[in-house]
Amino acid sequence: MAFGRRSARHAGAASLDVTQGVIWKQLLLLCVPIFFSSFFQQAHALINTFILGQFGGKLALGGVQATASLFELAVGFSVGLGAGCAVISGQFFGSHDDERLSRSIHTAMTIALVLGLTISVLGIIFIPHILEFMGTPQDLMGEAVPYSRFYAAAMVCSLVLNMGSALLRSVGDTRTPALIIASGCFINAVLDVLFVAVLGLEAMGCGMATAITLTINATFMTRRLMKADGAWRLDLRKLGIDGKICKRMISTGLPLGIQSSLYSISNIILQSTVNTFGTDAVTGWGLSGRLDAFVWMVTEALGVSMTTFAAQNFGARNYERMRRGYHTSLVITVALIGSMSALLVAFVGPLSRIFIDDPAVTNYTTIMIHFIAPFYAFYSIVDNTSGAIRGSGESLRPMLLTILGTVVFRVIWLLVVVPAHHAIETMLMVYPVTWILTAVLFVAYHHWGHWLRHAEAKAVA
Repeated sequence: MAFGRRSARHAGAASLDVTQGVIWKQLLLLCVPIFFSSFFQQAHALINTFILGQFGGKLALGGVQATASLFELAVGFSVGLGAGCAVISGQFFGSHDDERLSRSIHTAMTIALVLGLTISVLGIIFIPHILEFMGTPQDLMGEAVPYSRFYAAAMVCSLVLNMGSALLRSVGDTRTPALIIASGCFINAVLDVLFVAVLGLEAMGCGMATAITLTINATFMTRRLMKADGAWRLDLRKLGIDGKICKRMISTGLPLGIQSSLYSISNIILQSTVNTFGTDAVTGWGLSGRLDAFVWMVTEALGVSMTTFAAQNFGARNYERMRRGYHTSLVITVALIGSMSALLVAFVGPLSRIFIDDPAVTNYTTIMIHFIAPFYAFYSIVDNTSGAIRGSGESLRPMLLTILGTVVFRVIWLLVVVPAHHAIETMLMVYPVTWILTAVLFVAYHHWGHWLRHAEAKAVA
């Protein structure tokens, strides 16, 4: 046996070794806590919006909403980078290479700290100029700037939290991140009430609540890693960069971060297109996003679970199990997402009227769901297939396929096709067209591409 490797798993660890056992059970064990993590993140956003809307007023709510796309870009990039780092750690865990697993954990957390501090400092200094460049209305700047500065100051905590969550998931511990995020949701709600409803600090109070919550969550995450019963235990004295591991992490994580950022930009363009159809369409679009949130949570959870499963089994060089895991995940995906889509299509009218009893808004919401929902499964197939490939550490080509299918083609459709045929149905067709195209590209690459060969070459480089 090679130096630094162990044949047994770490006794008493809160990890899950998915290199053996019943595949469908392990995928679900990984998936369920990830789903609840997403659920509580959505709840966090809804609570912020509700309390600020009720007690802060229109300008406060507008000031926060004006910064949403900016922080989505930053957080999305950091999450993608963290996912790439976690792939490498998951491979070391699967191969029982404790020495390199430990070095990968400390390298990843050092990357999070350095990058997070950089973003925080630059954000605090330049946030007013960035908001002006984005065309933020002047009457919102008084609320947007203090909120953004508090959020920016906490970006280092956000990166530590997201990196720590990704690293724990890479060793199969999906439960701890879910519990930390759930506790953060409760803390944030209490602080929102205190700062916004009681003290009347409006958007700044919301920013303070978010910053404190992220700080507490990052502290919980760091303490959990420091108390881990395994080679992934974090020792602050060992923080530092392992050059070779860092190179692999960056080459895997950077494409994911870039992909997430470009996807966010395409969503901004999409929102601008929706705006051209008027207030009822904008309201209906926002409501449809609330109604199908659970579908996206399940899709994301399945994709992340597949990445963890593939990474561990790639590290164990169990390629046949990777293939069987991918096929099992596809069956689970089609069954779950297909069933949820059918229920949403059937009950979209009554569900939309729970939120607002407006016939025009309900009509737009119904049209949107009926156009999009039957094709959710195609996007979920993309998530599963890309997860299976990325688990091997091969992320550049999946990034290019995703950008081509769901970013470039979407932007072309929105800027060329929709203006020529300005109808809500034409705009909505961008989803089934791009999802089907991207799903075909990914499935073809998974079966006929040489991604496994590329990943093996990278692993031994």
